[in-house]
Amino acid sequence: MSSATEDDRIIDFARRWLPYGGGSPGDLLVEFGMTPAGYLTRLGEILDSPAALRLHPRLRADLRDFVAARTSASRAAPNRSDQVRRRNVT
Repeated sequence: MSSATEDDRIIDFARRWLPYGGGSPGDLLVEFGMTPAGYLTRLGEILDSPAALRLHPRLRADLRDFVAARTSASRAAPNRSDQVRRRNVT
């Protein structure tokens, strides 16, 4: 369970980096000790919580769109082990 302060930091980070497509995996690890998947999960949980109602509706919608786009992109992209497996099969 995250604290409200940690949630505020995650929202602030997401807001700052949104115009640039989000922070890098290294930034997420240093700032929050999270993988990109963990960060997206937590950001989505925050946006689904009552605390998100205090955010400007446009920011909330933009962050939801960001989470949805990144989540679907990570599902669509083959991971490295899949690529190695395919290369070894041929």
